[in-house]
This record gives sequence, C-alpha cells and structure tokens, in this order.
Amino acid sequence: MRSELPCGRLTESEERALIPGGVGLCRRREVMLNRWIGITTAALMLSVNALLMVRDVLPRWLAGDPPQAEIELLRPGEQRRTQVSIYNKVGQCVGRSWTLSDRSQALLRVKTQTVLYPIQLPEGVVTPRVRFDLNLTYQQDTHVERLEIDVRGFDIPISLHGGFVPPNDFPCQWQVGERRGTFVLDADATRVLGDVIRPFDRLAGLYVGQAWRLELLNPLTCLLPGFRDNPVATSSVLVRVTGTESIEHDGRLVETFRVEAEKAVAWVTSDGRVLRQEVDLPLLGRLTLIDEPFDERAYMRSSR
Repeated sequence: MRSELPCGRLTESEERALIPGGVGLCRRREVMLNRWIGITTAALMLSVNALLMVRDVLPRWLAGDPPQAEIELLRPGEQRRTQVSIYNKVGQCVGRSWTLSDRSQALLRVKTQTVLYPIQLPEGVVTPRVRFDLNLTYQQDTHVERLEIDVRGFDIPISLHGGFVPPNDFPCQWQVGERRGTFVLDADATRVLGDVIRPFDRLAGLYVGQAWRLELLNPLTCLLPGFRDNPVATSSVLVRVTGTESIEHDGRLVETFRVEAEKAVAWVTSDGRVLRQEVDLPLLGRLTLIDEPFDERAYMRSSR
C-alpha cells in the first residue's frame, strides 16, 4: 500500500516514469556527479601533496654545502674574537655572548661563552644568573673532534660531552646532578653547529639562494618546566639565504645578506660578520643579538 503524500506531490519513481528514459538519465547524472567528486578530491590531495613537497621535502633535497668552516678560514697562529649583546623584546639587555677561536698547526679550538642574567618566569619564579660554555675542537677536517657543554649557575652539575668515533658516529654523554645518559649524533651533523640562543657566528662566502642544514643545540632545555633528562636537546633546521638587505648598524647603513631559519633570522656582511640576529625562544620570547667590539674586561669578569 502506497503511503500518502501531500496533495499534488508525486513519488520519485512516478517522476522518473513521466520522463523518457528517466531512470537511466538519473543514473547517469549520479555517475557523473560521483566522478566529479572523485576528480575534485584527487586534485585537492595532489595540491596538498605538492604544497608539502615544496615547503618541507624539496628544501631538504636542495640543501647544499654550508658556508666555510672556521678551520678553513683561519690560518695557523691566527685568532678571532667576537662579542654580542643580547636584548629582549623591550630593548633591555639580558645577557652577552663571546666567541674565541684559536688556530694552531693541527687544531682549531672554538670557545663560546654565553651569560644570561636572571630571568622572570611565570608564577614569580626567577632563574639565577646562568652561564653556558660551549667548547669545540676541530682537527684537519671540518668535523668536530670534541664537544663540551657546561651549564653553570645551578646548584647541581649540568653538562654534555661528546667525541668523534670512526667511522661516522658522535656519541654524547649528559649529566644532570646524579642522573646520566647517552645518545648518538651523526658525525656529519657536527659540520655546522650552533645553539638556539646564538645560532650564527660567522657565515663567510654567502650567496642568494644558498641553503644548508644547521644542527642546533638547546642549552635552555634545563630551564624549561618539567625538565628531567638530557639538558641539551638537539634539532636540525634548514637555513636559507633569501636576499640582500640594508640595515643600520653602528650609526650607518650596511648592505647585508638576509639569512633565515626556523624561528631565526640574521643579517650578515659579505665577509661573513653577523651584525644582527633575532631568535624566538621558549620562556624568553624574541631576543635580538647585536655585534659589538670585543671587551676583554667584560669577558674576564663573565669567566669568573
């Protein structure tokens, strides 16, 4: 028995019966609609995949050789000294960082010392004055032979030390108080090392379009809430030279290369001097690092 419909309304089968070939026509329309849905979905998926390829995968394939390493730039007997001041987003000086490079006949030693003044954290917590010491030793090639990181200012020892082991491993040992652990880096990753506070030190021989990978060490891990284990997290980021830009430095306009990485940007002169860099960090927010003349007295005071 057919159910009653509102007056003047036909069922779907009655409507199809009134149209010549109605059932077949509706069926063809359904098939065409399904085809268009399938084509549109496939096109959308291809577009998303292409976007991911361009944004994430292609740059990894195109990453080439990094800028010249310090061991390639310094001759035996040469030294290099640099200093930067670190400012927060309101322009207050919150720390300083120094790098000293010394080249002998067989070795290059690079020592970076970064001091952060007390930091106001949420819930009224204030960190102590903290000093991060990063010591790198290179031999004849551009790979790091020895890595030493020590964090000073807390009541417990915090450190990470590692060294090259043939054929291509770089095992590291960390310590936080009584806790200890190990992990292994790829030795190739040590060709270009930086830290999240000061990712770039010297970038010689840049050109627009250049891209390379940078291994970043994060000594701020020990300041993060919930910190338990490895005091220095590591991550690999892609770095690109995106163009040239004039910036004001020391009261004059200087032509620089603009270098960009995830949460970091730097302005570098043609001879590799990093005049300015900006980084976005957990807890600290945006920091601006400005190159300035090396102050031997300030460095010695910070070393105590």
